[in-house]
Amino acid sequence: MRREKTTLLRKLSMYGFDLVTGSHNFLALLEFDVTDLRRHLRGLRAGGAGGSLFAFFLKAIGKCLEEFPEFNAMIDYRKTTYFPEVDVNIPIEIETSGTRNPKQYIVRDINRKTLAEVDREIAASKDAGDDHTGYVFSKGLQRLLGILPRPVVLALMRSVLRRHALVRDLSGTVFVTSVSMFSNVPGFVIPYAGGPKAASFAVGSVAKKPVVRGDEVRIREMINLTAVFNHDLIDGAPAARFINRLRKYVESSFAELSG
Repeated sequence: MRREKTTLLRKLSMYGFDLVTGSHNFLALLEFDVTDLRRHLRGLRAGGAGGSLFAFFLKAIGKCLEEFPEFNAMIDYRKTTYFPEVDVNIPIEIETSGTRNPKQYIVRDINRKTLAEVDREIAASKDAGDDHTGYVFSKGLQRLLGILPRPVVLALMRSVLRRHALVRDLSGTVFVTSVSMFSNVPGFVIPYAGGPKAASFAVGSVAKKPVVRGDEVRIREMINLTAVFNHDLIDGAPAARFINRLRKYVESSFAELSG
């Protein structure tokens, strides 16, 4: 048996999970056909353009958030805030002193950027000189939160969640993670999501599967996507319309977003 002291970053993460426990979310477990999209992206990359599949999903989600503003919003018991800018928070890994640590990176105004710009920005973020490994960037503040009693920390964090503009500055307007960045095992991932934001997403890995097209069974490249919607803000019918628009961009109208 080996016992270690819980790290400060893990402790702060646990506080964050405590903060969003009991959120009123509902899930959509989706499968999209990315066969034609991947072929299209490979052709673009061969010509020095385009971007990765994950970058495309970020761009597509950002475009849908722009078209459906109620999904790019935050809510609490007193107010609802809608944001014109779409800021996507993604997790990446950085290596510090031989140790891999998670890092939050925010792609700002993704709805105004090209796919190639999004792809380059994600690649550059992994080599950025900062060491922002959580929402609390100040090392001094991290240490202070680490020694304060849990009820005090949660009260402070709840006060932050009520300041929607500050939440956007610290963690964007939407969270999107991708298992495919770390594993190629197919399946659905359920992100631990909550708080005031309207939606979060988890992009899975690509796997070849038999799919019925017309009266034929074909082998297609399918990807799993989990969408988490905040029921305080989003109802079933708007969520269905959002999903249909996202499917359209992924399966047929991808050329509109890859220029």
